[in-house]
Amino acid sequence: MGLRGTTEIELSQANGHVLREDLQADRDLPPFNRSTFDGVAISSTAFKNGSQTFSIKGTALAGSPRMKLASSADCLEIMTGAPLPEGADCVVKIEDLKIANGEATVLDPDQAELGHGVHEQGSDCRRGETLLKAGSVITPKEIAVAASIGKATLQVSNSPRIAIIATGDELVPVDSIPEPHQIRRSNDLALASALQAAGYANTTRLHLDDNLEKIEASVSKLLGSEDVLILAGGVSKGKRDFLPEVLVNQGVDRKFQWVSQRPGKPLWFGTFNREQHDYPVFALPGNPVSCFTCLHRYVLPALDKWLGKRKGFPVYAQLQEEMAFHPPLTLFLPTHLRSEKTGANLATPVPFNTSGDLVSVAKTDGFIELPRDRTHFDKGEAFRFYPWIV
Repeated sequence: MGLRGTTEIELSQANGHVLREDLQADRDLPPFNRSTFDGVAISSTAFKNGSQTFSIKGTALAGSPRMKLASSADCLEIMTGAPLPEGADCVVKIEDLKIANGEATVLDPDQAELGHGVHEQGSDCRRGETLLKAGSVITPKEIAVAASIGKATLQVSNSPRIAIIATGDELVPVDSIPEPHQIRRSNDLALASALQAAGYANTTRLHLDDNLEKIEASVSKLLGSEDVLILAGGVSKGKRDFLPEVLVNQGVDRKFQWVSQRPGKPLWFGTFNREQHDYPVFALPGNPVSCFTCLHRYVLPALDKWLGKRKGFPVYAQLQEEMAFHPPLTLFLPTHLRSEKTGANLATPVPFNTSGDLVSVAKTDGFIELPRDRTHFDKGEAFRFYPWIV
């Protein structure tokens, strides 16, 4: 899969997008020697030569041009962020001074050292230095950096158009009163909310009955307009699980189906080509826990890679109960997570009935991944943890 291209947006609208250009400093930061607090600016050499009291000759304000000491016997009151006056090389805090009769007396010799209270020009970064790399996810701190170097607009990855399709005759709208044989739709809402929380807000949701002709027509239309298809349900071996056949017949190149894991074994993935670009199709199991788990374990990481997001650091948590799991499957185990003062993450398994038991899973913070080549897992062992909230 390749990137779907870039677009230029206003800095104020960039939060959550993926940066597609490196950002360099357009000048030194800070661009001048500046005071780090309110006080007086003096010559440290004059202090070392015996001067403790200095005549106040004015005030250096933040946002005003740089001033100058006429004599080393003088000082200037200075505000936080103001340029350090020419002839001065340190700032003494107002709390460490006695000010009377137009003079400032230094009370603590340690506060009159060379460079004290001075945020030196270029100490944060030098002109031309790369501050943010392409692939960075833009958050408020990245916006602050971009603003400080004058980037009013940014090149970002295009936000993919994602269609979320829930399938099944048994599904009814959330606001309806279901018959005993029906259930309310939840998968599409849960998937859309998780995608939006991860920065993928350009989503649409729809529901398809288990009707082969309608599924074929809808999938054909969506493949011509959307960048990502995420289907929930209709992907296993049931008589009305039409999706695998429909997707292949519509030209989707199946990459794999069936994964040795629990939950989520029927997971299906393929790509379709449109205008010389490959786009992903994920067909997830319909059971809510399987669906939600596969989204976090596979779909979100794949989308992040597709958009060129820089990889984050994996999170690990220590299992708080001895576990035995004998089937040769990778186990995604829902857990409650807590953190100790030592910095350790502790994962406590939360039992659930089946992969349809959303009520129990709602009490958890995410899941840990237990490898398929083992059957016993000791208390205290650390395993990869995937949070529900990214």
